[in-house]
Amino acid sequence: MRLRNTLLAMALVSVSAVADDAKVFALDENQCTPPAASELRGDAGNGQSLHAEHCAACHGASGRSEVVVMHMDETPEDQSDPEYMKTLPDVYLYLAICKGGEGVGKSYVMSPWGDYFSHQEITDMIAWIRSFSGT
Repeated sequence: MRLRNTLLAMALVSVSAVADDAKVFALDENQCTPPAASELRGDAGNGQSLHAEHCAACHGASGRSEVVVMHMDETPEDQSDPEYMKTLPDVYLYLAICKGGEGVGKSYVMSPWGDYFSHQEITDMIAWIRSFSGT
């Protein structure tokens, strides 16, 4: 009887752990689902410091990358170019930040940040990135 209770308790813990993993996975999946377009622009001032700390090394402080990043065939596109940036909807930028380069058909070198940045931080960075080109 004691062994049966122990096995039952272990099974319940295992099921609970799988359920918790499923919740984490579901939260991650939902986080990378962009909200309505009207909710995609954040505070550029907040985005500036995040961009400087996490993005500028590859994308440049003003969005104009002037470095060749190891393992990349080419430098990232010029985010200060209004013509180029007009071709990228905010939803694309959201997904690029959240899912990383591979998530939008670009280089695997850009890491997915969806588990690191909150929705608000991603929208703040979109606002800052848009400030480079005035778009």
